[in-house]
Amino acid sequence: MIRINLLPVPKARKAKKQMEVRHELILAGVLIGFVIVASVYFWYLLDSRIGRLQGEKARANVELTSLKEKVEEVENYENNKKVLEEKNRVIEQLKKNQGAPVRLLGEISRSVDPLKIWLSNITEQESRVDIDGKAITNSDIVEFINLLKNTKFFTDIQLIESRQAVELNVPIYNFKLRCTMVI
Repeated sequence: MIRINLLPVPKARKAKKQMEVRHELILAGVLIGFVIVASVYFWYLLDSRIGRLQGEKARANVELTSLKEKVEEVENYENNKKVLEEKNRVIEQLKKNQGAPVRLLGEISRSVDPLKIWLSNITEQESRVDIDGKAITNSDIVEFINLLKNTKFFTDIQLIESRQAVELNVPIYNFKLRCTMVI
């Protein structure tokens, strides 16, 4: 028996094309679905990364604020330390200089013969000492200067002025000395 296909050929092609279009539409739907799922997945990854980075930024800002406070404390500590060191230096200098006037007066009093020399004024500015006084003779003034030189507490002793005057009908000499005190 012989069979004959009575279907027209164009209909078979049309059905085949429809099947191909359906497959292509299904494939396109699957691809679009995959792209949507992939996009949602990447959006979720990026969103979680953004959240994590924002959290790290917030923690870093808190730490930065804490570190700024610590730096400020350190700067305040250093400033206070400098002030304290300056105060200690001043106290040490005062302690060091505290004995200088006592030594000055002690050395001068050992060098003065009260029957020949009378001191009227002693001024000290830093290490320079000015002495004003009265003596019976010029040789008493020279003897006083020599005694001051022997103390090693005074250097560069200079007689600035020596004038003869009369007080209560007694001839005397007014003198001024300038010397440097060795501390």
